Amino acid sequence: MRATSLIAAGIAILSSVAGCSSRSTAVSAVRSGSPTTAAVPAVSREVRDQLLDGAIAVLGRLDDYEEQAAYAQVFDRLNQWSHALATERPAEGGWRLDPLYETLPAELRSGVPVAALESSVFAADEDVLALRDQRWLSDIASYARGDAIDDLAVAQNLFQWTVRALAISSDPPMVPTQATPGSRWFLPGEVLLAGRASSAQRAWVFLELLRHAGLDGVMLATGNPADGSLQPWIPALLSAGEAYLFEPTYGMPVPGPGGVGVATARQAAADPAILRGLSLPDRNYPLQAPDMASLTVLVPAAPINLARRMQMLDERLAGRGRMEIAIDASALAARGLAALPGEPAAGRTRLWEFPWETLRRRRQEPTIRALLSELAPLSVALEERRPGDGMARVVRPLYVARLREFRGDLEGAEGAKAAYLTARPSAAAIAEALKRSPPAETDAVKRLYEAMKQDATYWLGVLTLNEGDAETAVDYLGRMTLEASPDGPWSDAARVNLARGLLQLGNPRQAVAMLEADQSPQRFGSRLLASRIGREAAGNDGKANGR
Repeated sequence: MRATSLIAAGIAILSSVAGCSSRSTAVSAVRSGSPTTAAVPAVSREVRDQLLDGAIAVLGRLDDYEEQAAYAQVFDRLNQWSHALATERPAEGGWRLDPLYETLPAELRSGVPVAALESSVFAADEDVLALRDQRWLSDIASYARGDAIDDLAVAQNLFQWTVRALAISSDPPMVPTQATPGSRWFLPGEVLLAGRASSAQRAWVFLELLRHAGLDGVMLATGNPADGSLQPWIPALLSAGEAYLFEPTYGMPVPGPGGVGVATARQAAADPAILRGLSLPDRNYPLQAPDMASLTVLVPAAPINLARRMQMLDERLAGRGRMEIAIDASALAARGLAALPGEPAAGRTRLWEFPWETLRRRRQEPTIRALLSELAPLSVALEERRPGDGMARVVRPLYVARLREFRGDLEGAEGAKAAYLTARPSAAAIAEALKRSPPAETDAVKRLYEAMKQDATYWLGVLTLNEGDAETAVDYLGRMTLEASPDGPWSDAARVNLARGLLQLGNPRQAVAMLEADQSPQRFGSRLLASRIGREAAGNDGKANGR
């Protein structure tokens, strides 16, 4: 593909992902009650099911379609299904606006009014992208849980996947301020594609994965909602009446009593050593046991989780590309409150504002620029020969690799690994592409190819690490990422994941060195982990010398 076409295609694709385009005329027609969408003839249950199955199937295989055509197809099928259902059961009830909606600030509620949540009509942009993200998250939850069955073990696996897959960023903040407004207000799917997340985004993705795994999770906050001092803290798994704590900034579960297991909120309140154990000699952990006495439950429900049309969809997806979409926010909040230390207090349950803040800010210019920049390498298109028939096709290998990895399709000619390798073109192939580029675009095209290659190399390292292939992971993360680009975009994340690989290979001292070199927002967790590994290594040396 010529560079001019590559750049133009990339801009068009990424603009649609970022949501830069105006709302389609189809949505306007739907909301104005146009006959083009309202007048739908009665159809059989079989046809309705086929419409729904088709929409969900397309979302699950976006790498097989041209994106904009796929989104349009999903939008059309969902609304045909919705209108057909309404024709059969026009008075269908069962939906009510969750009372926790009123706990949101007015500026966030104004962006998603009650009428929008009550509507049975699907929107062409927000709803389709949100369902795309839910499809990806559901697929990830299905394979990232591994063989775990116990709730806590499943949550630990999902948290480990989140931390490894999403390199830490400080942007956007948990709560934006005028001084730190943030610019990376990405949807969960965009976070997954970029492979980079702030603490709040890690928490959001983790909580989404918990839900798709059939588990309850909430955010916990400290401070007082009444006086404006409420501060979101960390996510918690709710299981067997307890709230298990996971620290997304530190990249680790909060260790339980004696450093064993995962601490619960009640344990953290009763045993000061638990949160004190997250402190370092030169930095105290910002929260301590007394702060656990007045925790607030924040329910991670975005508009998609509260909308009437999504509840309708959720009820009919069993056995057909199952996704857990709808949330009974008030019921989840009550379960969360019951798992906290002390007596449940009135006013200590709210919706988490971060997902709503994301929707409010994601169409602003700083976010659009950040999204276009981070996802640009996914727009690079290359020609490849299909296995079997040898026919040529144009693919975006990095984008394809990401989607295949989300599904857990890793091996073979049509797997994620093959696509990642395609996204690592040789120097000769890059040079050939540059020859076909207009002189004015040569530098931009070269940077895109180099960025694609860096991303693919790093993500291959993470993928093989998650598979337990530490030797291959160390090569990708060490020699091909850190040594090739010591100050590159993945340096800190590569060090942290490389440390895990080195540890699996029995090299604790090298692992400690990697962790101590971490300068990312996760550095405090890295230092704690390095200290623990060092103590264990010294203890093992002592035992060996004592024999």
